[in-house]
Amino acid sequence: METQPEPMPEGWTNDPHLLDIYFSPETREAHMARCCGLEDAELVLMGTPESGEMHFIITAGGKFYWGHFMIDYLGEITRPKTFPEILHVLGVKGLKGLRMKYLEPVWTYEEEEEEEEEEGGPRLFVPVDPDAP
Repeated sequence: METQPEPMPEGWTNDPHLLDIYFSPETREAHMARCCGLEDAELVLMGTPESGEMHFIITAGGKFYWGHFMIDYLGEITRPKTFPEILHVLGVKGLKGLRMKYLEPVWTYEEEEEEEEEEGGPRLFVPVDPDAP
């Protein structure tokens, strides 16, 4: 007998277009994941723009982690352990139903790619006084 997949909890989305926009290697959230020792973290769930909720769930190394786009910390979801179970708990109890262990980040400096300078040197603004002699 096949089990039905869990429906998407209200206020959450896994729309690939939104996930790509909000979580790429250059984002602050991806940097936070790397600072917590998570390599190749992938965004799997986030609050919908309509809900205004800023929560997200990422996965890395077979585990799931909760985060918030406005707060700089991540929590490892210790219960439940699987994505379908997480969806079920979010639908029934909300975030309060998740058990988490918060991670301590070790902040690292990541060099940003240097922007290419336009040819012609720096652009200077020289104000002109129409009453100047």
